[in-house]
Amino acid sequence: MRTLFGFCLFIVFSWSVLGEEVAVVSFVQGVNYAKSDRFKTGRETLKLGSILEKGDTIVSEEGSCEIQLATHATIRTNKYTEIKIDRLLDNSQTALELVSGKLFVKAHKEDGERRQLNIATPSYVAGVRGTEFLVATPNSDGEDDEIKLDTGVYVNEGSVGVTPNGSKNEVVVSENEEIVSKGNKLKKQILNEFAKEKMKIFAEFNQLKKENYERYKEQRRKNSEILNQFKSQETD
Repeated sequence: MRTLFGFCLFIVFSWSVLGEEVAVVSFVQGVNYAKSDRFKTGRETLKLGSILEKGDTIVSEEGSCEIQLATHATIRTNKYTEIKIDRLLDNSQTALELVSGKLFVKAHKEDGERRQLNIATPSYVAGVRGTEFLVATPNSDGEDDEIKLDTGVYVNEGSVGVTPNGSKNEVVVSENEEIVSKGNKLKKQILNEFAKEKMKIFAEFNQLKKENYERYKEQRRKNSEILNQFKSQETD
């Protein structure tokens, strides 16, 4: 019987905010879609350049996708992964909920205002001080033979403080370490070679240039204006 392992991941890094921020799909492979009430059918297939907003849920079935959170963090889903964007630079915070699956996260370092990125699963809190790590939870719909990992946090760079909800006892997981769920307990140990090999994927991550990101954000603003005008005409 698998034990659910949950945590929040807090990453503090720098970015500047001009207008309402968005998330941009920068890589897509296989079957991936977003769920939201703003879509006519309730869901929309993701493609390169898709723009995501607060409240959207991203589902990767037989595929994976890479998403740029503004210009300062990149996440990549694995097969059978589901995440929800709870906040997108709302009061300086971006919050993601990892419902199931595996999520690679890379925060890009920049000078300027401090921002916080939270990744939550049900039962644990983790304060992330690093820039590259992997979060693993049980898959919801299937097993991915290419990345079988115990539920936990795997740190490639930096350090992570993991605290079970309702507890004040933090376990610091440093670079090249992991913390995994063994029954109802957490076990910290040296990062296993399989996870280390999988995290070589971070070398493929690309940071979206600020000017390109601003174009996507402006496109989203114009699309919202057109949609609002259309709705206004319908009610007249």
